[in-house]
Amino acid sequence: MPFPIFQPPGTTFKEYGVKLQSVYVMDRNWTIQHDGFGLVTMQLKFTADSDKSYDITTDFKRGDAPPITGLENMTLHKAVATSNNGICTVMADYCGIDGASDSTITQVQVSSATSQEAIETHPNFTKIQCAKIGNGIPLAGPAKHIYDNEDDPEINPNKAHFSVATTASGQLTQYQFVAFLPSRKTEDPVNLKAGVRAYFKPGVTLRCLAYTNSAETAQKTVLRVGWANMGNIGAIVLPAPYNSLLDNFDSELPLSLPDGLSRNRTYLCTSASVEVYGGLYKVQADLMMSGVIGWDPDIYPFDETSPHD
Repeated sequence: MPFPIFQPPGTTFKEYGVKLQSVYVMDRNWTIQHDGFGLVTMQLKFTADSDKSYDITTDFKRGDAPPITGLENMTLHKAVATSNNGICTVMADYCGIDGASDSTITQVQVSSATSQEAIETHPNFTKIQCAKIGNGIPLAGPAKHIYDNEDDPEINPNKAHFSVATTASGQLTQYQFVAFLPSRKTEDPVNLKAGVRAYFKPGVTLRCLAYTNSAETAQKTVLRVGWANMGNIGAIVLPAPYNSLLDNFDSELPLSLPDGLSRNRTYLCTSASVEVYGGLYKVQADLMMSGVIGWDPDIYPFDETSPHD
């Protein structure tokens, strides 16, 4: 005799929400940040079944656009998946450039410092070229003239001493600065220039950062390493007020240059780097300002593109 079996009635239920096994659910709250120079970054949060954590490399690829209408210019930079209690949480970081521009406004950090240079390179060593420095008397003077009149305090008040070297054939004589000598006689005043062989010369370096979505523009910056320029090389374009630094640098210390020379300060790109950042390129470069007559065009190639162009 068969024993009775209880069979409960079928239970019906209504599903709510979204099945997480096959899709990602985007959080309705997100964060967007603008750096003030044109770079826009955004973070989105997605939720799915924990098994979806294995698919993060295929479902979130660098360069993908976010699933938000109107933000197609943003691209995925990176994504991080965390699995906990059967739930996978994905934090996705996106980046893009504000507006229709291909590049952000260049961020600039100016570093001004001094370095030791030979005293012979001072603008007032041979003749007065900067009237606002010193007492109107050259530190030394023309080499041969000072050599011939070394003991004349009127001609050589700072006691500059030059040595002479003549070639074996006797056809070439060179004068080389040795030092400012100390006073020789007890009744002579102390020579404050005695022993001076160098001076601290100011120099300016600009450390620049920009982002661009153009590989060609980023590459041009790297190709300009070792080139003299005016502050416009690929993605690096100096904005105001840095684009007027070359023009204003000598405003407080004007120089009287020899005939045939003119004031023409330029920059030299000493280093540059490019790295991929989402769908963008992060470009960095260092620009070193030249002396008053610019970087020698016989030594360095020159890109004359102006940041005002």
